[in-house]
Amino acid sequence: MKINDFQYRLWKKSFRLFNILTCVIGLLPIAAYSQSTSFPQKPITLIVPYTAGGGVDSIARLIVPLLSERLGQRVVIENKPGVSGMVGAQYVAKANPDGYTLLAGNTTTNATNYYLTKSSGYHPIKDFVPLSLWDRGPTVLVVPMNSRFQTVNDVIKELKSKPGSLNYGSSGLGSAHHLSAEVFMHLTGTSMQHVPYKGGPGVMADLIGGQLDLAFEVVPVASPFIKSGRLRALGVSSKAEIPALPGVKPIADIAVPGFQMETWQGAFAPAGTPLEITEKLGKEFAAVIQNPQVQQKMQELGLIPDYRHNNEFKEFLQADFAMWGKLVKDANIKAE
Repeated sequence: MKINDFQYRLWKKSFRLFNILTCVIGLLPIAAYSQSTSFPQKPITLIVPYTAGGGVDSIARLIVPLLSERLGQRVVIENKPGVSGMVGAQYVAKANPDGYTLLAGNTTTNATNYYLTKSSGYHPIKDFVPLSLWDRGPTVLVVPMNSRFQTVNDVIKELKSKPGSLNYGSSGLGSAHHLSAEVFMHLTGTSMQHVPYKGGPGVMADLIGGQLDLAFEVVPVASPFIKSGRLRALGVSSKAEIPALPGVKPIADIAVPGFQMETWQGAFAPAGTPLEITEKLGKEFAAVIQNPQVQQKMQELGLIPDYRHNNEFKEFLQADFAMWGKLVKDANIKAE
């Protein structure tokens, strides 16, 4: 059967298109490999959703110099505090998913905010890719050094006799500090007034200044003030004593059986970031956490280094997210 000129030209164009598509498809694995090996080509911004000097900020600044060295590009910290870390988390959730804008997240931004705020503006699981855990650690119950409260039981006795008479500061609604106090009140049948801040430094300043009665604070933030004699530590929320605060007993052992709270910190990328990039970033963050000097510094701050990354971090996050949901429900803590 003969074909006319039009049919021949059409066949020729189709054949050329087929060849082009075959070449493009064949090059995709090479392009993906090239992307992962060449990344990063410019500085990376790590968004810390709290004020400078807070717990997340302190650990981010410990990690960033070594991470920059390993990646061969600067990693720049940018603080975007506000609304229990939601301002910074929202910013990263909406960022271009190219690996150049990351979140220094924690229990609050990527777990509890979802349950304690009616609209956080992002989903802590669906809108992020977990890269690497950094650490885990308890909170510590602290009061001013001139406070009349010498023990945890002193605080409980006061709250039993005068419900709602004391206030406490936290890094915001849904923060580990806030939830530590909520669970404490639930287990002791007491009530206190909540005063939220943008970060731990503000809480510490007003606690020392006498504007607050007490606070549940992460150990890296509270420890310097405890050691300098400006704050008194009454107890920790861990199962056992921690080396960073020798002699400070677990609250569960001395006053409130069953009271235990643990927070965590880690790095995230926006959802949609290429797998090759997230895998590389997760491994590099984990390598930094495994550095002996970094681990020693974390332990001195009362933290447990944890370098689970990528899929292992994802599994941890999903379990933690579910655990907090149950805790919030059991303690009857209402979203605001």
